[in-house]
Amino acid sequence: MKKAIILFSGIIILSACNVSTSPENKNAIQLDSIKIGKETKPVIKQFQGLYRSHQSNFLDCESGKLFVLKNTSTIDSLYNLILPNAYTDEAIYIEMNASLDADDQNAIHYTNGIKAEQKNYKNNCINSDYWCTGTEPFWIIQISKNEDLIDFYNPMEQKTTHFVYSIPEIKNGITTYSSTDGENKINVVIKKEKCNGAIDKQYDFSIQVQLNDKKYNGCGLQTEVVKASEPTQ
Repeated sequence: MKKAIILFSGIIILSACNVSTSPENKNAIQLDSIKIGKETKPVIKQFQGLYRSHQSNFLDCESGKLFVLKNTSTIDSLYNLILPNAYTDEAIYIEMNASLDADDQNAIHYTNGIKAEQKNYKNNCINSDYWCTGTEPFWIIQISKNEDLIDFYNPMEQKTTHFVYSIPEIKNGITTYSSTDGENKINVVIKKEKCNGAIDKQYDFSIQVQLNDKKYNGCGLQTEVVKASEPTQ
C-alpha cells in the first residue's frame, strides 16, 4: 500500500512539472521571440557624406565617423558616371538611406534613396583651404590640408589631376602652393583681392595657376563648414 501511495505521488509531481509545456506557454514563448525579432530589426536612417569607391568607405558628415559601406553596386554605378576617370580614393558626395550593421559598429548597409554629385564647396563637410574656379576653359581646384590634396579638375576631360598637399609659401600677402606627383607639376598663386567670376559672382581672391606648361586665371574663396571638420575613426 505504501508503494502505491509513493508511486501515485510521483505521478502527480511529474504532471506538475509538465505544466510548462502547455499550449499557452508555447504561445508565450513564441510571442517573446517575435518581440526580440522586432527589437533587433535594423533601423534605417538618412546619411549625408563623402564616398570613396576604392575602399567602399563613407565619411558621415553629421558625426564625422568613417564607415565601411556595404551593398554598394548602385552607388558604384553612379560614382563611375560622375568620375569616369577617378584617381584612387577620389570622393563624391552622396545622400542615402542606410542601416547600421548589427555585428559591426563601423559598417553600414545602403538600402535606397540615393543622391550623388561631384564634391564641391557647398556640399563638402571637410574644411578646405581654398576652392578655386575659372573659365575659358572651365576648371576647378580644391586645396585642402585636411584631405591632404591639391586637386585640379578638368570637366572637358572629366579628369582630376591629383597632388599631395604642400605647406604654402606666404610672402607680401601672396599665398603660393606648389606640388608635384613626379609626372605633373602645379603652382597656384593666390592674392586677396576682389575677383569677378562666372555669372558676375564676386570672389575674395584672384588665382593664377600653372599646371605643367598651361596657365589658367580665375577666382577663389575660403569656406567654413558647420558639420564635421575632420574624419574620425
